Amino acid sequence: MLAGILVMSFGSFARVNRFLSREELSTDEFYQLYYESSGLPKDQVIEVLNFLAIELHIPAALLRPTDRFTEELEPKGLFFENAFDGLIMELNCLLTEKGLTHIPDIKNIDEYIRCTIEHRAKE
Repeated sequence: MLAGILVMSFGSFARVNRFLSREELSTDEFYQLYYESSGLPKDQVIEVLNFLAIELHIPAALLRPTDRFTEELEPKGLFFENAFDGLIMELNCLLTEKGLTHIPDIKNIDEYIRCTIEHRAKE
């Protein structure tokens, strides 16, 4: 049990360590820099960003729209595949509610945010 906790803690630290050289951005700064001119609602962008941060175990202040799921955000270690399971499940549920059966190929945080908000809006 303790070994599992240590591996999870080390793996989480190793993942976050990739981002430590980045300047931290508040959620308002994140929105202003990357989405203000997009027309996407600020509250929804921040909500999806915070959801991603929780699922990925990486502070929202360190995430960027260009972070790729297969590169910068790639799970390291045995226990981190689950981080992506929650993201895929959330998006799958949303798209299924909309009658879609195919999950688009989401490569980075920007695509995840846009896809989630776009399909929420189609109610």
